[in-house]
Amino acid sequence: MDRPLRRNRALRIVGGGTAVIAGSFLVLFVPVIVYAVGLAFGARGVPDQRAINTFAAMLSPALMPWVERALTVAVTLWAVRRDSDARPVDGLFTGLVAGVLGVGVTLAFGAVLAIGSAINVVILAALGWVGAFVGQKAWTNRLLEANRHPRA
Repeated sequence: MDRPLRRNRALRIVGGGTAVIAGSFLVLFVPVIVYAVGLAFGARGVPDQRAINTFAAMLSPALMPWVERALTVAVTLWAVRRDSDARPVDGLFTGLVAGVLGVGVTLAFGAVLAIGSAINVVILAALGWVGAFVGQKAWTNRLLEANRHPRA
């Protein structure tokens, strides 16, 4: 394998893992913003910052792992379908990168490293593999179908 293909594969893996974490934060911001706007309209002015922080602190641990899992499958599925050179192991590594970045973000926000973090990394890696495997199968089936019924 030549060097540009390795670099593209590494960029796809790291970019996919980063996109999972960034996307999960963006998805998580939406309910917090809606809650803050609702508080602002209810108060007819500046909303209570403590209530917003409490809501975000309650919502984040409950929702973040599930959003990361869904986005890991979606990102790896999309990445594999966009590149015919991608393999399921790329999805596995994308999930690992997303899991490690997720643990890093949780540690940066003051959480402690627990067994749940390690389990989440393994789950994200497995879901990355599943997403890439399904995406590769869909890509292969589409190519086979295109070869079976060529356009005029």
